[in-house]
Amino acid sequence: MSSEEKAASGGLADIFIRPSVTLSKWYIAIGAWGLTLAILNMMGQIHPTYRVSWGGLLTFEAFADAFGTKDNAPAFVVGDLVFIGACLVLLGLGLRSINDNVEGGLAGFARSLILNDTWPALVGSEGGIMRAVGAWCLLLGFAFYIGYSVMYMTWIDLGVYSVSITLVAFGFALNAASRAPPGDETVM
Repeated sequence: MSSEEKAASGGLADIFIRPSVTLSKWYIAIGAWGLTLAILNMMGQIHPTYRVSWGGLLTFEAFADAFGTKDNAPAFVVGDLVFIGACLVLLGLGLRSINDNVEGGLAGFARSLILNDTWPALVGSEGGIMRAVGAWCLLLGFAFYIGYSVMYMTWIDLGVYSVSITLVAFGFALNAASRAPPGDETVM
């Protein structure tokens, strides 16, 4: 069976049910982040004064109010269960795909998050200045989001997201650009 026949035999659902390694990494990141936020919300640690209703937030308040005060809002509602279930499904699909498609399975994937060529660029010139700046942007973006959110319970604050996402996006972009092959010197 050729690769074209193999691709044509699967439907659109196969893309989401059997994700590629790249999509699996996104599934794992979004699923783990969602589970963390759900647990923090149930513990009352997601925001200083609010509780989040995931059903209300993700449906733009079609089914419920997105936010309630900690005094009035219940700690757990059906929307939380649906949100947690969706996060677990994403996490499970991502982990299954990584286990099947990455050399070394889940252990190899976990090892590659720590032992790769991005983090040594924080202290050395390996990969050039773009990779070094990209690594610092990634580190600062994740550290800012986690550190600031832990200190001030701002896990759902748009300002914190804005700063973090900007740093992380630049980090990913510079990291990818540092791996691009050199261009033609005669162009421009």
